Amino acid sequence: MKYVILGTAGHIDHGKSSLVKALTGTDPDRLKEEKARGITLDLGFASLDLPGGSRLGIVDVPGHEGLIKNMLAGVGGIDVVMLVIAADEGIMPQTREHLAICDLLAVKKGIIALTKMDAVEKDWLDLVKDEVRQFVKGTFLEKSPLVPVSSLTGENLPQLVAELDKLSRDVSPKSADGILRLPIDRVFTMKGFGTVITGTILSGAISLEQEVEILPAGVKTKVRGVQSHNKPVTRAVAGQRTAVNLQGVEKDDLSRGDTIVSKGFFKPTRNVDVRLSLLKQASRVLKTGSRIRFYNSTQEAIGRAALIGSNELQPGDEGFVQFRLEDPVIIQHGDRFIIRFYSPLETLGGGVVLDPQPRRHRKSTMAASLKNLETLLQGGLEEKLPVLIAGKGVAGMEEADIVGSTAAEKQVVMDALATATQKKAILRTDSLYVHSSHLTDLDARILALIEAFHKNNPLKPGIDKEELKGMLRIRLHPRVLAMSVDGLVKRKLLDAEGSKLRLPSFKPGSGQAPGEIKNSIVDAIQKGGAQPPLREELPALLKITDKDARDLLKLLADEGRTVRINDSLHLHRGVVEKMRADLLSHLKDKKEITVAEFRDLAKTSRKFAVPILEYFDTQKVTQRIGDKRVLR
Repeated sequence: MKYVILGTAGHIDHGKSSLVKALTGTDPDRLKEEKARGITLDLGFASLDLPGGSRLGIVDVPGHEGLIKNMLAGVGGIDVVMLVIAADEGIMPQTREHLAICDLLAVKKGIIALTKMDAVEKDWLDLVKDEVRQFVKGTFLEKSPLVPVSSLTGENLPQLVAELDKLSRDVSPKSADGILRLPIDRVFTMKGFGTVITGTILSGAISLEQEVEILPAGVKTKVRGVQSHNKPVTRAVAGQRTAVNLQGVEKDDLSRGDTIVSKGFFKPTRNVDVRLSLLKQASRVLKTGSRIRFYNSTQEAIGRAALIGSNELQPGDEGFVQFRLEDPVIIQHGDRFIIRFYSPLETLGGGVVLDPQPRRHRKSTMAASLKNLETLLQGGLEEKLPVLIAGKGVAGMEEADIVGSTAAEKQVVMDALATATQKKAILRTDSLYVHSSHLTDLDARILALIEAFHKNNPLKPGIDKEELKGMLRIRLHPRVLAMSVDGLVKRKLLDAEGSKLRLPSFKPGSGQAPGEIKNSIVDAIQKGGAQPPLREELPALLKITDKDARDLLKLLADEGRTVRINDSLHLHRGVVEKMRADLLSHLKDKKEITVAEFRDLAKTSRKFAVPILEYFDTQKVTQRIGDKRVLR
């Protein structure tokens, strides 16, 4: 069976809910207040099996101007819209606003139902038909069927069903192979079941016992039960109206606007880059800093606009904009959205999401930003993915994040990534991707930093990888750094020895302090025995700088000629080995030793004995217990 979602649209009291009830036998007005007042306040749902075999899931939306946000929560994910216009009133303000919203959301198929035909004369009905045809000219409804109907008498209802059947046959079936994305439009509790949510599955499928994530709430849970069109099922797929019973989740933990997703693919975001179209009838301009309300599927978030490449957008204009939202949303490249002014609540425009996880744009790189956004708007997937990945810099982008950022099926995304990798537009390390231009820049920056390090530290054998990472001072993924370093080593532009990196042409110790000075330091330390000159004393003793003394001692320790006790005290290796042997002999015989006893054993002073014993503690030769040491 093919599943098609139909959404109603139209002005308040034009008979949307009555028509749904006449078609399906289900009253979509479920709230007591709705039934008492006779108007729709929130979303209502019904279903209709069509003659051609499709099942129509109907989302009935409120028509009151104060309930547009509820209407917007219902029109996300619809395949067909039914614009309802009462024959006795004709086109009204919410008729215009609802049609504009559907146009902005790029709904492709629709039908017009002229309700209450029983309340007007035929001549009047013909006039209203002409008025409506003129009204929808230039919109997606321009060539759509127009069917006068009466929910009261049932006149023309079979014709309306036949037209809906034709439209449904032209709707492409949604694939269940994508990753799950189910925006929540209702949350309630059922006695004996617990928390239940409803929504329209935008992509993928949901099954019994499936482990899912609910974002941005951050709830991880398991599916206890699934219903579709009021019937229990083991699995529901994209395009179906679905109710899901969740395990171990309280009703108050969730709300409309949360989204059930496959685990590990989606990240909430507060910034989105978009292509925005302002309505021609919008009452004001949009400027950077303008406060807006952002709507996507069942989500609503307040935020501000930051125009990209222009100062303002006039009614009817199009442009690139970054919305900076106060609350996180779950969104993908290619999603449609609507924006309204924060106050007063007026629909301003809408468009398409280009980058769901963008960085802020700088004036210095504005030309590149505009070019990249144009690619995200017009390019194919193989061109778009490198742009999305480039936006992450040398932090890279994980495969799962790439799949979650796009509305394409996972295999389609993987094929596009493989093609872009073959063309060297992007590079891959495990499941992480980085743009090739960023790796080229990183290579050059690493070589420049190491060259400068050698110049400032001629006595050191090279720079440690972790020290290099800190010097780069950028948001850098360790795997990207490893990729860059490995590539430079492979191309013989770097030498690596353990954790040390150096340029192939560099020879440590060939700068300010030649080999004879190193030998002089070793001689001075060796002659000092258990009381050698401290690091702070070497500059005056050997006419070298303090930095040279530090670097040379580090170099000598790395070479194994001396042993670093602490930053100030270095001993000759032979002296340390004798101390170790004497200490072990004493402990085997006496079982314990005090600082004073070690001082006499090593023929040194307390000043040196204390740090030397602490060194042996760190080497796990001794263990301190109170004021004494024992063999560890």
